[in-house]
Amino acid sequence: MEWGILIGVLFIFFLFFIGAPVFVSIGFGSMLILILTDSTHLFPNLGQCSFEGLNAFTFLAIPLYILTGDIISRTGVTDALLDLASSLVGSVRGGLSATVILACGFFAAISGSVASDAAVFSKITIPELEKRGYPRAYGAALVAAGGATAVLIPPSVGYILIGYVLNISIADLFLATIFPGILVIIVMIIVNFIYVNMRGFEAEGSDRQFSFKEVSRNLWRAKMGMVFPLIILGGIYSGVFTPSEAGAVAVAVGTIHGLLTKKLSIKDYVEILRSSAMICGVIMPILAIAYFLGQTMTYFETQKLLLTTLLSITENRFLLIVLIFFIVLIFGMFIDLVPNILILGPLLLPVALEIGMDPNHFCIWFMFTLAFGFITPPYGFNLFVVSSITGSSILEISRRITPFLIAFLITNIIIVIWPGLSIWILGK
Repeated sequence: MEWGILIGVLFIFFLFFIGAPVFVSIGFGSMLILILTDSTHLFPNLGQCSFEGLNAFTFLAIPLYILTGDIISRTGVTDALLDLASSLVGSVRGGLSATVILACGFFAAISGSVASDAAVFSKITIPELEKRGYPRAYGAALVAAGGATAVLIPPSVGYILIGYVLNISIADLFLATIFPGILVIIVMIIVNFIYVNMRGFEAEGSDRQFSFKEVSRNLWRAKMGMVFPLIILGGIYSGVFTPSEAGAVAVAVGTIHGLLTKKLSIKDYVEILRSSAMICGVIMPILAIAYFLGQTMTYFETQKLLLTTLLSITENRFLLIVLIFFIVLIFGMFIDLVPNILILGPLLLPVALEIGMDPNHFCIWFMFTLAFGFITPPYGFNLFVVSSITGSSILEISRRITPFLIAFLITNIIIVIWPGLSIWILGK
């Protein structure tokens, strides 16, 4: 039985490598597992499990948050956030690149979408970075790393998924990731400043002087960018509405704001709906079929099998943490966010609990490690996103991504050795 499961999982990876769609790969791999384990009587459950996987009120938040991100990117909120970030850190050498990181963090707190964050800022900032003496590949690496924060800063689609799958409060996860999210932005900015000055990028610096007046003005211009997180997080924590309802309110507020300010036309809105629907059309089939794979794994008690296997290798807590880290990192390099959460989350949580990790702490660390994988060469997901937009090769971007890999590694280490950074706010 164990060999049947292993061969099925390897077959999924093989299909990934030859370019098969993710949901097709997972679907055929799941069926192969059932065939090899002589469990074909479970085939009729495929349709039922897939339906049940999507038939959850919580998942309404996913298209709503994606739609919110599309709305704000079309109504000028992104530009206002970029100006605010520039007024805060743009007056020093290396300030432009730090502005990009900070703006990515601001936008991540609204969109929660890795691809959206990376795509938006690739188009807006990379031409300006080149004008100020940054290599195009470094600009691409910068945006790839900044975009990865979209799954780390609340509200994030990733936390909605992992909270639902592992039966952990989504509101608690949103709250627990606030300080780790701030930490990764700070560490990235510090590492970026060091690297920029070592390499001599932005040699002419900036003629902009820091001004509280300018910061205040840009803060007012970016007020809608501040409003969306307040609506979503404030409404959830105050108990006024659920994460899904918060997404609906954010869409309504964004739509009304766009129409009243005439920054959003009916034609634009139709295009936004089409764009958001295309993204959801990629995510939802993966959700459906990955849920079936998860149920299959549960049926064969794969979680216990993995726990027994890892404990047979070592019972040392530190080494088990390292093993989990590399498992998640490698999967994060090759597989997108959704299947990673639906497959790896339930498999690794029992191991984390066995070594004494708090479930909320595990989820935060798990997501940060996945984000690390998204920018790790040669197959990091974000590298491909920015490569396709900027025209820089994966190899060129990979050579420039090292400072941000260091920043993510530092943050990851701090998070895993200091559980209180994430869970003290929950009173644990």
